[in-house]
Amino acid sequence: MSRKTDYVVVGANAGSKEDKARELGLPILDEAGFRRLLETGRAD
Repeated sequence: MSRKTDYVVVGANAGSKEDKARELGLPILDEAGFRRLLETGRAD
């Protein structure tokens, strides 16, 4: 994971993966956000 990462998908108890994503200021998606991204091409 680096600043070049577009999105990070996390589930329950993501732990250090989520912490690292937050440190890097990356967009973090939950399951619903990931599904929305797949269906619409947009994460918001």
